[in-house]
Amino acid sequence: MLRLVLNRRNLAINSHGKESAATMKPPFHARSSSAASVSNPPNRVSTTLYRQLLAWCRRYEDVPFSNALPPVTLRPPLVSPLALKRLMEFRSFIATTLDVDETTRLSTRWSHPAHYAMYDEDVVVTRDMITFPEISDANDLRAVIRSVYWLNNRTTVTTTGDADDDRDGEDVTKERISLAFDAVKSCNLLSSSDLDGRRSKREFSIMVRRRIGADEWNENDDLPVVRYHVGQVVKHVDKKWRGVIVGWTIKEDKYDGRHSSLTTKQYSLEGNGTSSTDRTDDERMKSRVQYTILVDSYDSNLLQISKTVVLESDEDLRPVDDPCLQRIHNNLIRQYFTKFEREYFVPNKMVAYVYPLDRYSKCNVGIADRERDAVESGDNRSSELTRSKLGIAEGMRFISRRLVSSLSESTGQQGALHDDILRLTSSLKSSAESIAFDFGTSPNSNGDVFGSLAKLYAFHVKIHSMLWARHANHQHKQNIEFTLGQVVKHKIYGFRGLVVAWDSKPKMDVSNWDGLSHIERPHEKPFYHIYPDVNDCIRAFGGTRSFRYVCQDNLELSPNNDPLDFEATLDPDEWKWDCDRGRYTPSIEMRFSYAEDLGVDTYMLEETYRCLRDTLKECMLGIRDGSIDGVFSIDDLFYQLKFGAENLEDATIVQDIISELWKESPNYDLRNKLDCGISDLMEGKHESALRRFSQIVQSDPMYGEAWNKKATVLYMMGQTEHSLKSAEEALKINGRNFQALAGIGLIEMEESHFEKAIQSFRECLSINPWMGSVSSRLAACLSKIDNGSSLGYEQTNLDVKVITSG
Repeated sequence: MLRLVLNRRNLAINSHGKESAATMKPPFHARSSSAASVSNPPNRVSTTLYRQLLAWCRRYEDVPFSNALPPVTLRPPLVSPLALKRLMEFRSFIATTLDVDETTRLSTRWSHPAHYAMYDEDVVVTRDMITFPEISDANDLRAVIRSVYWLNNRTTVTTTGDADDDRDGEDVTKERISLAFDAVKSCNLLSSSDLDGRRSKREFSIMVRRRIGADEWNENDDLPVVRYHVGQVVKHVDKKWRGVIVGWTIKEDKYDGRHSSLTTKQYSLEGNGTSSTDRTDDERMKSRVQYTILVDSYDSNLLQISKTVVLESDEDLRPVDDPCLQRIHNNLIRQYFTKFEREYFVPNKMVAYVYPLDRYSKCNVGIADRERDAVESGDNRSSELTRSKLGIAEGMRFISRRLVSSLSESTGQQGALHDDILRLTSSLKSSAESIAFDFGTSPNSNGDVFGSLAKLYAFHVKIHSMLWARHANHQHKQNIEFTLGQVVKHKIYGFRGLVVAWDSKPKMDVSNWDGLSHIERPHEKPFYHIYPDVNDCIRAFGGTRSFRYVCQDNLELSPNNDPLDFEATLDPDEWKWDCDRGRYTPSIEMRFSYAEDLGVDTYMLEETYRCLRDTLKECMLGIRDGSIDGVFSIDDLFYQLKFGAENLEDATIVQDIISELWKESPNYDLRNKLDCGISDLMEGKHESALRRFSQIVQSDPMYGEAWNKKATVLYMMGQTEHSLKSAEEALKINGRNFQALAGIGLIEMEESHFEKAIQSFRECLSINPWMGSVSSRLAACLSKIDNGSSLGYEQTNLDVKVITSG
């Protein structure tokens, strides 16, 4: 049994059992402070600076930083090398000898100046360096300052032993004091430029809220009523956009009622004997509330307005009470809020600090609010969420074991494997193992669920895309002259470059490109993704270029076999220079996806990917249809989508997984044809996509996702009536297909059947409340029903997103 005794002046390590105390020198054993101070009198300047820094930290310990300060790295002589050595030995001893519980008890029981450096896992310590992680507030900064000061304290150094090898010279002392001075200046600059202003805003918001809530406040007071709170979802009465409030302030009067000496006498121009000095207080401009609002991105696009609005009239605002309209989508949401909860957005630490008395600030949510939430949502929801997460966790472990087992079986039958194959299979195994997680009761358990689902989605897409890409590229291989890794030269501009990818036909309109006028039908020729040589680009274009997209007819092999200089560094795991062959060698995965001949490895890789694909297909169908014991149900995913997801990112993960489940088919040929049709759809080849989807539903009328994609392409071709029928077929097979419901609502909206559109949109949002484009259109339809005013919405850019998502 190991026991560690730590007090303010001693840190002794006593071992009873396998190891005696004599086997390890106590890392920081301190002599009496009086003896140490006699032999090593403290430097008064450094002590004064140290106290100033700690005082600054105490002054601003409650004020969050706007941005985390970057990691701090110190090397000798700015930090004592002997103290670093002993600190590293101590951390190593803790890591290798104590278990987690003993370390936790030790770190929480005793207070020590260098506690942060001694126990925090994010602090990196070596013999010649210590690195502290990002500093998010004054408390983190204080921990760093105390650790550094203690490590450089002469008492600390002399009590670690061998002090003669670490005596501070005058130059070293000056360097450390200079470092402390720089820290003081930086802290003062931070407080004057950022923290003081934030604290003033906080004090002002508290004063306004308390004044408004006071009994003595009246309508003639100087402060207007702040009706709305940060995190609250509101809508503009006239312009119809929705948004969430991220801040507010009181706008000062521009006119205070006083006159200068030149304007003391006021004259009336109306001739009615009334001068401007006869105006009443009500006629004068008063202070007013100014709100900063993040507008929903879809509303912004729909109504052609800015995504951030500063509004000086809260009379134009109304709270949004409709649950289908309360989830606001804006790229800046995460800068202000942590999550969406019930009917509002929860302010993050920064916003809650500035507006602590606003209703939805985390520190201001009272017990009554929580009890009301519990009553409204019910304890059943919480228990159901926990049950759902436990089921997903168990299912993920099952899927992970199946994938690892399949991978072992497929590679075990291939005999000896060379290094590239071993690295690839090892990477695939690590990815499969990372899918599994243990669900706990910690606050991070929610993140574990969605993080694991994201890994499953990424792995599933990777396996399918590798096989699909090899199949698709194999059909065009005979028309490709250059392979990945070859160094080519542009026939016209003369620059050399590396071939990193190719397309059988250009993925964009190249009809008006320079350098293609002499080529017949360039839109039917292969195009190559090229990383050009920097020096060649400077000579050819007068500046660097990071990427070129070049027609095959304009390329030839480079006669120069020297390596190239690129603007960006190549990924060493993807590209290696082969001196003997005078070319770059891509990774085996890239070569496989571009249908290159890998010799004896070709069959092995194909079998490995097919084996993983079949295992994934079996598991995904089991989730969707409930045909396999051990995996979770698609109902768990829908429950997480509706009640578990706290932000758009988490909801998108679940939505993507559900879309992949709907795409899956027991028939691989049909699934491959579906993927080809989606590819045609994304490239604008509508006729080809429609032909593929029609063939699929003819072969398997119960393939719901094929009906859904057929509805999409028919809509894009302008055949809305046929699109509506195909979407209805998809709903007959899968009543929870929110994409089909969104598409039906869109068609009904364009036909001015607003009641039907509202019904479809509400049904869609009851299944997936995170579809922002749908909620935006629902709001538009409701406004049409209410007042019939023209919203002037445009269907471009938004229509496709609704019905082609996934």
